[in-house]
Amino acid sequence: MVYLEVVDMKKGLFFITMYLLGMVVSPVAADQVDLLDFGLIQRGMSEAEVLVRLGPPDHESLEGFSPSNLLIKTYFYFSEPGRYQNITTMIKFKGGRVFLKGRFYR
Repeated sequence: MVYLEVVDMKKGLFFITMYLLGMVVSPVAADQVDLLDFGLIQRGMSEAEVLVRLGPPDHESLEGFSPSNLLIKTYFYFSEPGRYQNITTMIKFKGGRVFLKGRFYR
């Protein structure tokens, strides 16, 4: 019986730890990208780095392959409806690396 209590306690501790880590590491919800975060996105950053900084995109577009067989795709982040400024942030990847970014005011 003592062995079962120790195992259950270890399981509980494991799940609590994973939950807390998930809260700290999980990406933010897709929302308008502020100017500071936009400035931190640099050419050559990996797709994973962008996802950690900005969270999942509101829309993703796969555009095909470059002549050197690198996948080209674009992430779009839209501002919330009803905000004063309607801003769309676009980040384009080639081969999993940022090669173009832009902000469009609608």
